[in-house]
Amino acid sequence: MARAVLLLLAAAVAVLLPDAAEPRILLTLDDFGAVGDGVADDTKALAGAWAAACAAADSVVLNVPAGRTFRIWPLTLAGPCSSEIKLLISGNIVAPESPGDWGSGERRHWLHFHKVQDLKVTGGGIIDGRGQQWWAREEKNRAAQPAPKAVHFEDCQGISVKGITLQNSQQYHLTFTRSSDVEANYLRVTSPEDSIDTKGIHLVDSKNVHVMDNLISTGDDCVSIVGNCTDVRLRAISCGPGHGISIGTLGVNGSVDYV
Repeated sequence: MARAVLLLLAAAVAVLLPDAAEPRILLTLDDFGAVGDGVADDTKALAGAWAAACAAADSVVLNVPAGRTFRIWPLTLAGPCSSEIKLLISGNIVAPESPGDWGSGERRHWLHFHKVQDLKVTGGGIIDGRGQQWWAREEKNRAAQPAPKAVHFEDCQGISVKGITLQNSQQYHLTFTRSSDVEANYLRVTSPEDSIDTKGIHLVDSKNVHVMDNLISTGDDCVSIVGNCTDVRLRAISCGPGHGISIGTLGVNGSVDYV
């Protein structure tokens, strides 16, 4: 038993730490002027850090420091990048609370990764969508513009999201669209049982996706799989409260979907 516990601890540490043998550049949000008090707008700091990491010739560890809270407005982190990036979320990333704070610009996503390859997201920290006001807004007016997806990977390849907490998303917590070679493991995904449309992990038109060893407790589906997904593997998922694991919303307007 003791040996098994030690092996599990070693595996958890391996998830959180960079590979020591690989040459890496270390960047931190502090290098780009982040405040990290949960009040200041640190969006420019994250955007600048991502741009530097994406342009680097060697593999990069981009650190979101522990013990701090970084308030981030809607942001697209785009690729392709020159080398592998490990986004080490040790602290907290939070969204603006009020829908009115988002302005009239992009509202489909909060943290949007687009055309990124070979990205690892880990670190044991928290991504908090602070979606309470979005849920109240949706409750009052179902015809209103849908709430944003919290973390959205679109047209990405070679993505690993492990060992972090995603909570209180405005809508879906973690979405993969037209993406391949994806791992979403050892995650804690939570929002209140009565939160509206807060799916845990949502897959769209994606392939070779592994979703394993996760604790998911949300107001909607724990995992939802829709059109043209292939080679999706689910294992050891603690689901509840929530609507379970679903394959749905297929064949809209007479279209043909493959799962």
